[in-house]
Amino acid sequence: KQNPRFDPPQSWYFRNTGDSFAEFKAGGIAVVCGVDSRDPENILGYRPCVGMVGGTIYFRGKIKGYSDRDVKLLDLTPQDWQWLTGNIKDFLSAIDRLSYYDELTRSSDEWKKLIAYTPAEKKSWKKSSMDASDFRKNIWEKEVGQGGIFAKYITHDQTILPYITTGTERRSKPLWNNEKYLPPCAYNCPTHIPSHKRATLIRQGKMKEALELVLRYSPLPATVCGQICPNLCMQSCSRGKIDRPLNIKELGNLALKLPAPKPAKKTGHKIAVIGGGPAGLSAAWQLGLKGHLVDLYEAADKLGGKIELCIPRERLPHKILAKEITRFNEIGVTTHLGKTINQKAFEKIYKGHDVVVVACGAHKPRIIAFPGSEDVMPAIDFLKGVNFGKDFSLKNKKVVVIGAGNVGMDVASQAFSCGAASVIAVDVQKPAAFGKEMEMAKEKGTEILWPKFTEKYDKKAKKIYFKDNTSLDADVVIMSVGEVPMLDFLIPEVHTERGWITVNELGQTSDVKVFAIGDATRPGLVTHAIGQGRITADVIHSQLMHYDYMPEIKQVIPYEQVKTEYYDVCRLEGFEPKKEANLCMSCATCRDCHMCEATCYWGAISRVEHKDKTYEYVVDEDKCIGCGFCAGICPCGVWEMTENI
Repeated sequence: KQNPRFDPPQSWYFRNTGDSFAEFKAGGIAVVCGVDSRDPENILGYRPCVGMVGGTIYFRGKIKGYSDRDVKLLDLTPQDWQWLTGNIKDFLSAIDRLSYYDELTRSSDEWKKLIAYTPAEKKSWKKSSMDASDFRKNIWEKEVGQGGIFAKYITHDQTILPYITTGTERRSKPLWNNEKYLPPCAYNCPTHIPSHKRATLIRQGKMKEALELVLRYSPLPATVCGQICPNLCMQSCSRGKIDRPLNIKELGNLALKLPAPKPAKKTGHKIAVIGGGPAGLSAAWQLGLKGHLVDLYEAADKLGGKIELCIPRERLPHKILAKEITRFNEIGVTTHLGKTINQKAFEKIYKGHDVVVVACGAHKPRIIAFPGSEDVMPAIDFLKGVNFGKDFSLKNKKVVVIGAGNVGMDVASQAFSCGAASVIAVDVQKPAAFGKEMEMAKEKGTEILWPKFTEKYDKKAKKIYFKDNTSLDADVVIMSVGEVPMLDFLIPEVHTERGWITVNELGQTSDVKVFAIGDATRPGLVTHAIGQGRITADVIHSQLMHYDYMPEIKQVIPYEQVKTEYYDVCRLEGFEPKKEANLCMSCATCRDCHMCEATCYWGAISRVEHKDKTYEYVVDEDKCIGCGFCAGICPCGVWEMTENI
């Protein structure tokens, strides 16, 4: 088993291994060379890898099976071969067998590796299931007879009880499952900001606590929630099924002038974050609040990444981002601006810190190659140039944008701001753009055409041609088909795939000291990057403080479980925080309305208040008949009926 504070332990075998090899292996590296094996047909012995959950086994030779429910057999990657050939010489020297070096390193094709399936992979496997009634009928009673071994003693009806029951004889019982589920807003927010709890605090008159709550989840609530986020929370809000969603966007803007929370006591651990975009800022913020010493490296001369460099100022007033960035100084994050990281600098950072978080973003433009593509301007260069005052001289010019996603819409809006006479965005499929970006671009006059596959661009003729034999006049063509990260500074131990850093759902890379988040791992929204930064910071903190990370795993409450019948249609105009908070339906969280208590005919439900001022509703088992009225009337979907077993 590997302690993450140290290098992985290694075990080397010159010949073969015995039976039950690597049973319950949980980390480290094993190498089996297979030279002069006692059993050349099976160098790993009988039943290897049973219960293995971590680590790597490299082997050379034949095997007769392994625990395929626990591990998978793979070819070696170039990184595997580099590690193996670089370390095997020390082993052979130590056992005085250096003469075998050429034989053991002549080809990576002679070697294989076994690695454990991750918990996420195992969880995704389909499992057969059978409900209790089918099991009883088709399996149990076939073996023991109808009614089971006690059939001759059972005289009552086995399916419907003939009288009203309480206690253990009820078929069903109610459970007060407060906060068992997540409301749709928090579930669909990639950062999992608990907007329902914020609304509760505002209703209770705790405005300061309500606004401070969001800073525990995001360092940029006014910038992201209040300005640029497509607000997935509002799109999924249960209130929207009655009239309009809760105005979470404006609630985010209320946090603009808040000072930073007080950080925890210093831990002494040093963490480097490479990249000052939304993902890097989020990770640095969370780690700083937890008391760690954070060095934040950014290649540009300002923090913010694409938020600062690319988003149009009319969509994000610069003073809002600038104000929120000042909070990082308040919690003691050390920023290093204008620091482009190469491999040598990365190695120095790696050695000088306990953990390194790579959040370099994706700033290298993708360019689709076609005749004339060398005369096309990348979208990221155009947007950066506009934000930093470059004059593109588009007055009275016709602009064509290749790519109609949200970035393409920002390009279109900025092109009009630079004086363009017309802007047409083309795409090979239905445009992916949505929300404010699409709205603003269309309001300014952007035309969108699809499907359009570009054939060539003739700069002299000022025309762009498509494969459907059509063309458009184009003084300027701007390509907006995405960007990829620049990862040439990484060490070989950090694996990449198709230009992106390979990570699991917790941001962990193939190197135990290195994490990666944001657009360096896959494209996503700004709010995805903020959420990844928060989760990864929690994982890093647990690793450094030596406790197991336990993610919050909750299902979203089904819409039908929330009773919309109890809420009137809202006709409020404008925004007032207290009135807005009252509109929240408090999905999956008790609103303390006492309706369950009042509706119980038998008086089986009562409210119990605890010394810490929390409360709960409890059921008297001797009075409750399991009628389900409490679950039927609960407006928040907190009460549920379950089988009484």
